[in-house]
Amino acid sequence: MRRTIALSGTWGFQLDPDGTLGVDTLAPDREITVPLPWQAAFPELQEYSGYAWYRRTFDLERDRLEGEALLRFGAVDYWCQVFVNGALAGEHEGGYTEFTLPVAAMLREGRNEVAVRVFDAAQSAITIPRWRRYDNGAAADGPPFDPEDVPHGKQEWYVNVGGIWQDVTLTAVPRTYLSLVHVTPNIATGEAAVRFEVAGAGAESVHVAISDGDTTVEQTVARGQTEAVVRVENARLWSLEDPHLYTATVTVRGAVGAEDSLSVRFGFREVSTRDGKLLLNGEPIYLLSALDQDMYADTIYTVPSEEYLRDQFAKAKALGLNNLRCHIKPPDPLYLDLADEMGLLVWAEIPSWRTFYIKGTMHEQQLHLGEPIRRRVERTLEEMVRRDFNHPSLVIWTIVNEDWGTTLPLSALDREWVLGMYDRCKALDPTRLVVDNSACPHPWGPNIHVKSDLDDFHVYANIPDQARKFEHTIEEFGLRPLWTYSGHGDSVRTGHEPLVLSEFGNWGLPSARKLREPHGGADPAWFTLGPWWNSWEGEGGWPAGAEERFRRLGLDDIWGDYERFAEATQWHQFHALKYEIEAMRRQPGIAGYVITELSDIYWESNGLLDFDRNPKVFHDVFSQINTPDVVVPRAAAYAFWDDERARARVHAAHYGQADWSGARLRWSVGDGERGEAEMPQVPRGTVAALGFAAWKLPAVERAAEVQVQLAVQGDGGNELARNTLDLLVVPAAHRVAAYTDPVAVVTRGAAQQDGSITPLDRPPEGLDSVVQDDLSGQDRGGDAAGQMSLQGTLRGMGYHTVSHVAPGTRVAVASRATDDLLKWVRAGGRLLYMGDSPSPFFWVQNRGGAYSGSWLTSFSWLRPGIHRRLPVSNPLGMPFMRVMPTSTILGLPVDDRAVQADFLSGMVSGWVGHPAVHTVRFRYGKGVVLMTTFRLAGWLGTDPVATAMFHDLLDHLASDECDPTLRANY
Repeated sequence: MRRTIALSGTWGFQLDPDGTLGVDTLAPDREITVPLPWQAAFPELQEYSGYAWYRRTFDLERDRLEGEALLRFGAVDYWCQVFVNGALAGEHEGGYTEFTLPVAAMLREGRNEVAVRVFDAAQSAITIPRWRRYDNGAAADGPPFDPEDVPHGKQEWYVNVGGIWQDVTLTAVPRTYLSLVHVTPNIATGEAAVRFEVAGAGAESVHVAISDGDTTVEQTVARGQTEAVVRVENARLWSLEDPHLYTATVTVRGAVGAEDSLSVRFGFREVSTRDGKLLLNGEPIYLLSALDQDMYADTIYTVPSEEYLRDQFAKAKALGLNNLRCHIKPPDPLYLDLADEMGLLVWAEIPSWRTFYIKGTMHEQQLHLGEPIRRRVERTLEEMVRRDFNHPSLVIWTIVNEDWGTTLPLSALDREWVLGMYDRCKALDPTRLVVDNSACPHPWGPNIHVKSDLDDFHVYANIPDQARKFEHTIEEFGLRPLWTYSGHGDSVRTGHEPLVLSEFGNWGLPSARKLREPHGGADPAWFTLGPWWNSWEGEGGWPAGAEERFRRLGLDDIWGDYERFAEATQWHQFHALKYEIEAMRRQPGIAGYVITELSDIYWESNGLLDFDRNPKVFHDVFSQINTPDVVVPRAAAYAFWDDERARARVHAAHYGQADWSGARLRWSVGDGERGEAEMPQVPRGTVAALGFAAWKLPAVERAAEVQVQLAVQGDGGNELARNTLDLLVVPAAHRVAAYTDPVAVVTRGAAQQDGSITPLDRPPEGLDSVVQDDLSGQDRGGDAAGQMSLQGTLRGMGYHTVSHVAPGTRVAVASRATDDLLKWVRAGGRLLYMGDSPSPFFWVQNRGGAYSGSWLTSFSWLRPGIHRRLPVSNPLGMPFMRVMPTSTILGLPVDDRAVQADFLSGMVSGWVGHPAVHTVRFRYGKGVVLMTTFRLAGWLGTDPVATAMFHDLLDHLASDECDPTLRANY
């Protein structure tokens, strides 16, 4: 009978920077908890590179020395030697997988000692290679092997991990014992193929039993066989709804009669693909997944406790998730045990290597993997499969993420290797799906698949700013584009791989108050950590000082305080995710998605939970859209006049188990219109277009949000799916201008003899090209307004326009400036300048890079009190989708309290970084300029938000309230 001693707990610890200590000279000078990375135990060691020693003693009784003793380490990062009572028991390379050493010959009755010599090299800066090298290929500060490329995951992306970070145990077994049991179930036949390995002395007999607590099936294995096929009658399948587990127990009897039994849990489940669908037990499943970095605020890689993990998984299921993509690492076995029990799917990955890798045609020597790293990666995969084979929750393996460590678009050798790794993984584990490279865009073009069970890709977008671009990308991805696979003629593609958007997401900042509560009101230590890129580009990702920056930038005038700002960004995150998810659920070719991510991780604030796993504000409503069955409206717009009918195309996606026969679509519009309609049949595993809807909107005196509620109701009256559509309804009266004095509309053209400016009919600056809309042929007003002169558009809105500035003209509108116009302003005129390209005023910069918000979300705002026709809900959301600036204004004193009231709209990114201005008012000579980069011109008269914003800006400009403090020097 196996007897196990837990050796986790308090160990002695000693650094050995020069690598000169030995087991006989070791003198631990402090204590450390095992398991726990030394960076978590001692924050001052976060950048420590080199050797460290662990030591502990334990007592053994004589009867535990009669057979073999197995010393097991769950994971030690990265390389280690293990000594038992001063003798070397063995060594292991690899920071994420377990290893076991037979140590009975080294043990003695009474007091025993285990010492572990660990080497790990932390990366304190972004360097290539990871460790300093010498001509002979040996590391200057490492063990006797070449550690340049090792599977290290995302350690330098966040924090480093070194030392013993999973459990340590000592198990007494007979001299003949079992070292492995793998079970491969067959759901069609109810058979379980039980494969086992016997170590030590030869086995006399082997017995196999399979039980679920109610039923037990037993079988004796013929001598010399290493596999038994056991049939379970009416086997109960493992599923998300019913995660039923069986236990397989293999018992081996040795020559001296001692028995050893090893039990493993497994489930009868099958994951497969067919015709672009993901199947679980032969039934279609939609992958509702979140990325999980599997890192924890106080313990880094080490799971805090079983209770902690159970709570996290319960919250994940409450959010509607059915899968967690454990990112670039295999999780702790406890993670998989609980996923097995609770009914969560898991997608695990080989830890990445050479995250920062020179790629380009000028570095040919870098364009393929060397043999040492190939062997390390292959060995890591083999150890991952060996350890985790039996877990029914584990359904997908990834070999490479985002080409980190390979150069697939440029290297034929890397592509050949990745294809071979796919085949190798399938040979090791034919029960799971394999992704060769989880692909994404990159500066050198998209990195690619070569051979993969999933056709997956990553896309990040700032919503609402890049909403239409995201939607267009998803539509193209849903058509199975060529660009996701190698175009070099060496890819193996069936054309039926399920399409999965395996990374997308948006930021929502956490409550600083909640994060401080466990620390007595102080900042968590990780607030001082930031992104891995350069300090300026990544400044929006530094938590430290965010509240001070919030106040310094005057954002308390916009949101009141930081906590209200954080809550508002979380709702912004929800609405962005909702838009993105709905765009995917309309596409019948897409089989699932992975949200980045389950929880905030250090400075990354795109989690559905915060770093302490506190729910964000949308927790209770998120599962309404993150669900197998959903009804999806695609509105023509998110803002309407109140005399219009809101138009939308409605889709339904059905992947749940409920019967949709005879279902009907029901809706209500605020407190007004209600209705229902018959639905076409929607078979399980499909997406159906239900048709167009046009809803009457309520008349409003002031612009207001109106919610359309949609529900799919079953034949028996039960609700099968539901969703909401939030619309901004603007009074039709706001179409018409309130300002009655002449407005000069000036565009760049030839000066006439009287000095006036001739208007030039041309598309307004910054307009998108024609955007095709499946409701009306094109987005309303986009192309048509672009072909009209701005002057004609404003006349249609009720303005008294003139084509030149003349004595008595108070206000002018322009999107390009002329010398005469600038002279007129300096003499006392007032100009509304709408431009998103270089101007004669402040610098206008394209919103790329740090200002794009596609990865590190930017939050745009309007100053309250200026736009009186619109309710201000900051950050700006979907009603502003058409007009969001593609450029912003830089070079202004954004932290000067004296002039902050003159910044009428702006943005910040992430943790209140990269401040910029979208709308500014300032004195220019004796005149005033109100400058904005909002894309209003192409939507005037058609889009309610653009029209109302223009009216408000012009009214403000013409009023005495427009009294800027900011003065331009010219």
